[in-house]
Amino acid sequence: MPPRRAFTLIELLTVIAVVGVLAGLLIPAVGAARGKARAAECLSNLRQAGVASLLHVADNRGRLPSISHRREDGVSLSWTLTLRPYLGPRFLGRCPSRPDHVAAITYGWNDLLVTSAGEGLPFSACRAPSATLLLAETPDDQTAEHIHFADAARGVTPAFFRANVRVDVHGASSNYLFADGRVAPLGWPEIQRRLAGTKPVFINP
Repeated sequence: MPPRRAFTLIELLTVIAVVGVLAGLLIPAVGAARGKARAAECLSNLRQAGVASLLHVADNRGRLPSISHRREDGVSLSWTLTLRPYLGPRFLGRCPSRPDHVAAITYGWNDLLVTSAGEGLPFSACRAPSATLLLAETPDDQTAEHIHFADAARGVTPAFFRANVRVDVHGASSNYLFADGRVAPLGWPEIQRRLAGTKPVFINP
């Protein structure tokens, strides 16, 4: 039988180098694909919340859901609990890209859409439901399930918004839910544009 030829050291090193280059190309691609999948799942979560909110409006005299913020009756309910009849018990209200978030719920409700007692405003109070923010992604250290826009004495400036909303969860953008159930990823430049003016419809119903 002819002698069996073994790999030379140079050939072996070449193969290792090629494998290393391929791994270097594939790993970022896989990471990017996973990031896109998590962003899509996040959008799906918000879309479910939007559908649940509209069902709540239809079943509750045209009012948006209540939240725990400033309730005077001693009952504390997150928006996920208020909407549980429509979302089901397995809905978490948590973005899959936020494993280190300190709170169980990583989406915050716009507190300008409730009364001082925490009761949801009439849906008809929204001047432009397709442009009015309902849910946004909260900062990693925020434990409340609502965003304190009502506490902005001088209005919601870009700095105030950025201190209360995480604007870069999915790369250069984050996902947002609007009062009409629409969801969209928005980048920081677009957010600043929508915040321009006095009492912008993006924040204020």
